[in-house]
Amino acid sequence: MTTQLQTKPVTIITGFLGAGKTTFLNELLMAEKKGKYAIIENEFGKESIDGELVMEISDNIFEMSSGCLCCNLNEDLVDLLIDLSKKSGNFEELIIETTGIADPSSVALPFLIDPLVSRYYQLQRVICLVDARNIAHELATTEEARKQISFSDVLLISKTDLVTPEELAALQTLLKEINPFAVILSGTKEHFPHQEIMAYTRNQSEHYNGEEQTKEKHHHSLSSLTLTFDEPFDIPKLKHTMMVFMAVQSADIYRVKGIVYGFGETEKFVLQSVAEYLAIAPGKPWEDGEVKRSKIVLIGKNLKMKGFEQLLSHALYAAPGEGSESF
Repeated sequence: MTTQLQTKPVTIITGFLGAGKTTFLNELLMAEKKGKYAIIENEFGKESIDGELVMEISDNIFEMSSGCLCCNLNEDLVDLLIDLSKKSGNFEELIIETTGIADPSSVALPFLIDPLVSRYYQLQRVICLVDARNIAHELATTEEARKQISFSDVLLISKTDLVTPEELAALQTLLKEINPFAVILSGTKEHFPHQEIMAYTRNQSEHYNGEEQTKEKHHHSLSSLTLTFDEPFDIPKLKHTMMVFMAVQSADIYRVKGIVYGFGETEKFVLQSVAEYLAIAPGKPWEDGEVKRSKIVLIGKNLKMKGFEQLLSHALYAAPGEGSESF
């Protein structure tokens, strides 16, 4: 009889330099039972994770100081993940804490496209720590901060005690505009809502913070486009259209994520990109009485609404004989 392999859930913690990643991780470990997590720490220095608390579970800490994970083609990471899979009885979940300049989409890539890695692990969430006091400057001056916010599933605003309630509210609005699919939470070094955060999974794809209508937002060179379509898509045509586009323009696209209404389909389709790769897969069924509507968000550099509307309109379903134009 064959024993079914149980995958280990994976959390990636990202965020720009000084945002509070290690502080959040320390508090999470303090709240959980010893040995629950294995931790991969990616730092340039020789020190692994700050604080004596974390060092108490040092048998489950694995340091990668050979450079940023997202710059090493993930080869070292994949090797470590396979080695860790042989010790799977020693931990229940895996956490990867990236450097402050890492692109989380590249770190996530092996979990989503490598069949050997996905045999042992399932990416559950990407958490981005957002420094309430400094994020406006970081968004204006660094591409790394933009990519981190764009790709994450949970945006955790840190250092909220250092800003006014009005500044915090403005930041929450800004983050919703940049990444309307992310859950936005906040905390301080004294307390983060770790239980709520770790209960969220990226498979909860119907979560959407934005408004229903099509809209376009710009923050410096960062663009966030939210497109809505009431007409159903031809799913194979949409996949082909987006794959061709991503192959040509992936350098300017930080994130694509959407909930798609497909012609004749009883399930919602989930559209998302990772680096230059794109996936469209069935998700949860449409509920009885639920309005079937597609919502697609694109985040990147200097994106223009009109061009994307025209691009995606080619993939809408057309009944035979309507003479629809193919992409």
